[in-house]
Amino acid sequence: MTTTPSVVIVDDHAIFRAGVRAELGDRVEVLGEAESVEEAVRAITEREPEVVLLDVHMPGGGGVEVIEQVAKQ
Repeated sequence: MTTTPSVVIVDDHAIFRAGVRAELGDRVEVLGEAESVEEAVRAITEREPEVVLLDVHMPGGGGVEVIEQVAKQ
């Protein structure tokens, strides 16, 4: 039996997040979305997704900052 992967989508542009969500359809379980480094860290640590689709260029440090903060926790 195949399980549906869990995902958090992180991008500072709402229209991009909506497009990604639409393209993914029901192939994944979207656990949440985030538009900032702070929101991303909170969503990832609280929901513990299997996959994070992470924008590398965001205000406040981008994807690298998210990875560093999550790794610290």
